[in-house]
Amino acid sequence: MKEKFIGAGVLAVSLLLLSGCSSSSMPSYHKAAAQFESSSQKTTSTPKDTTKASSDAASESKTATTLKDFSVPKKAKTDKNYVKSGQLTKAHQYTYDQAGTKVSLTEIKPTTKTFINGQVSFKFTQIRILKNQPSTKKALKMANQALNTDQIKGTYYTLQLKYTVTNHRSQTVNIDGITAVKTDQGQTLTQATQMYDAGAGLQLTSGAHKNAFTMALITTNPTKIKHVNVVLGGIFTPSGKTLTKASATKTLTIQN
Repeated sequence: MKEKFIGAGVLAVSLLLLSGCSSSSMPSYHKAAAQFESSSQKTTSTPKDTTKASSDAASESKTATTLKDFSVPKKAKTDKNYVKSGQLTKAHQYTYDQAGTKVSLTEIKPTTKTFINGQVSFKFTQIRILKNQPSTKKALKMANQALNTDQIKGTYYTLQLKYTVTNHRSQTVNIDGITAVKTDQGQTLTQATQMYDAGAGLQLTSGAHKNAFTMALITTNPTKIKHVNVVLGGIFTPSGKTLTKASATKTLTIQN
């Protein structure tokens, strides 16, 4: 169990590298592209990726300095669809992350499904499909690192699921987040490959809730996806004792 949480931490560091931000700030890929803010009154806002591997500290600092060299194209600055900062709220809007990837919002759909696993609820509220166009070799490298793959060679699409997780138990728990996403196009993604989940390793006190998101690499036609199946990860005590195993698959329908 502890090893799985460490693995999630490594992915979090990779996501920080993708954005070129330090661990003390919200990753730009999360802040500018995902924009999944928290409405929680009991916990802090959307979970920040604060896990930091000390052995990566020096390389992360060097990478952040290198990424500052990327400049947004001049023509984008006068484009009405360009969003310098803040949310991407409409289809065709886009922004640039600090690695040099153009991130465009292709689709944004509401969903209102709530699933429960081991007295912990997962309320899904939004589904997004993003088109990502890396313009530098560094951006390609970091995209592959963040999504734990080597398949990204150019433009790629990501599916993002926004959810709020709430602990209804009388004790503090750790969760595995969303451990797998299966599309109706036959693609299966897991935390081990082609997927990043911000909920993996979260700790929730009794009654607490936090916002999180899942980001998965889509290699099929993203506009044809009508529903996705998700697997809710196991629930554990802070010491690692299993309280509830991973759930069966749950279906999310992408509303038209």
